Amino acid sequence: MLEVVGQYTQLKKAGANYMGRCPFHEEKTPSFSVDPGEKLYYCFGCGEGGDLLSFVEKKENLDFAGAVEALADRFGVQLEYEETSGRADADRKRRDRLRRLLELTCAYYERVLWESRAAQAARDYLVARGLGEAVCREYRLGLSLPGWSNLRDAAGKKGFTERELTDAGLVVPGKKGGVYDRFRGRLMFPLADERGRVLGFGARTLGDDKPKYLNSPETPLYHKSEALFGLDRAKASAAKEDRLYVVEGYTDVIALVQAGVTNVVASMGTAFTDEQLKRLTRHTRNLFLCFDADAAGLGAMNRALELARRAGATMSVVRVPDGLDPAEYVLAGNDGDAFRALAARAESLLQFQIHTVLASHDLQTVDGRMRAFAVLRGILAQAASPLERDEEVRYVADRLRLSEDNVRFLLSDDAASAGARRAALMGGAASATRQRPGARRSAEERVLMGTHELEVSFLAACLALPEPGREYLLAIDEGFFSSEASRAAYRAVVERLGPQAAGKKDEGHGKVRDGGAADDGTVAAIVLRAAGEPFTPIVLKELFLRVQESHVGRLIAKLKAAVGRDDSEDETRLIELESTRREIREQLRALPVEA
Repeated sequence: MLEVVGQYTQLKKAGANYMGRCPFHEEKTPSFSVDPGEKLYYCFGCGEGGDLLSFVEKKENLDFAGAVEALADRFGVQLEYEETSGRADADRKRRDRLRRLLELTCAYYERVLWESRAAQAARDYLVARGLGEAVCREYRLGLSLPGWSNLRDAAGKKGFTERELTDAGLVVPGKKGGVYDRFRGRLMFPLADERGRVLGFGARTLGDDKPKYLNSPETPLYHKSEALFGLDRAKASAAKEDRLYVVEGYTDVIALVQAGVTNVVASMGTAFTDEQLKRLTRHTRNLFLCFDADAAGLGAMNRALELARRAGATMSVVRVPDGLDPAEYVLAGNDGDAFRALAARAESLLQFQIHTVLASHDLQTVDGRMRAFAVLRGILAQAASPLERDEEVRYVADRLRLSEDNVRFLLSDDAASAGARRAALMGGAASATRQRPGARRSAEERVLMGTHELEVSFLAACLALPEPGREYLLAIDEGFFSSEASRAAYRAVVERLGPQAAGKKDEGHGKVRDGGAADDGTVAAIVLRAAGEPFTPIVLKELFLRVQESHVGRLIAKLKAAVGRDDSEDETRLIELESTRREIREQLRALPVEA
């Protein structure tokens, strides 16, 4: 009892019984009790309890017969079956024969690798990859000889038929009759179930043969969609650490285990299936993906996020530096602790996807921000919880230079038909007005225009509505604008609106300088927009408030960038600015909605 349960949780003696953290639910204080005498267990936290067989059934997702067989295999007990149908008995014996054949085949490949002179090149390859003999033997690596009938002939001497070899996926039918070995001249990696029983093989060429990797075909025992390399050896440490690292390749697993990271499995490529996830979540719901950040790897992680959300699993992404795979990283001199340090900085799968999308788009342009947000909308919809989504909304808002309210608005179901809502309006580009006469940009386009477009829209609205425009211009100065182009445009608009605006006195903002010209066409765009867009007093007021909000946001960001300084004046100023921004946002929310 203690040996079996001890694979999944660390047990410590407590009187006549043993205590540990429950392997059926997450907990920090041990409440799981095992009575080794009665062979019973019980969790005082979640109420799970039973005997040894029920424990194996629940942890291995087996029925009663499967649990009995698993324990019999583990402890070398010969089972006798009674009251079975002739067909069921024949099927069981057939599967037992195939398992026996696969086990003998694995042992045969092992002997070839470590004892045959012909395997020297394969042994040299493993040495060159930095993989020691001990860990390779632990994972039962082997070698298939290059001939066409080596395995077939050896299995025949043991009494196995060509039909059994075919059913086990070890031979291929020849065009002229007979069969020949499927695996020839390849490094062999046995693929086992959780009980360590060999189901099939993965094989890597040592030369230029195609394909580079060759797996067993679908058989009565081996199903590619369920295959995971190393799970039988990783499950014990996975239960104790409550996490599994999922890598792409066999050598990634072996190299990490050699470095001391034993709770690691390989998905054998970037494909990640629902069946694999079900196998993994029997042992832990905390999964750390270590896939390459190429197109195939990113696609696999997108698929994994969808599967994890349905299964209630937590997935994180471990970023290995310098474009290395996990094997290259640890074999370059980094130990298991260094890898665990990378894992400690792992991003959630949602964070990784968001960062990848933002990094792959030009966020300095409106089009780039539009394209990025179109992708992010779908990704954020897959957040596991509202809390996770809100945390990422803040990050997205910062990168797109938007307020959190605007990002949430764009994510809302109403965003597509919100032409009447003014909460996100920032004005359309003059070029767009010329290209689409009378057209109005969507709310999403307006929000994503960015700071410069916001400032241009505000100045255009001031020109279109000169009376209130002069009052708003008197209330601010050029320091409220984010670039030299928009500051020059501000001076030009102030001058254009006449002496009342241009002649304002210095009231803490500084006197307005001579207008000057914005040499990038900004002023011309402002004039065209003022003539072409139907600005209203409410729109102008909103734009005025949003210019102030943007200015205050920049000041807050500048103060936060000096976070390391111990300056009470900065802290006081930051509190004041945060309060000002809240007031501005309250005024924005109070604006009436225009039809």
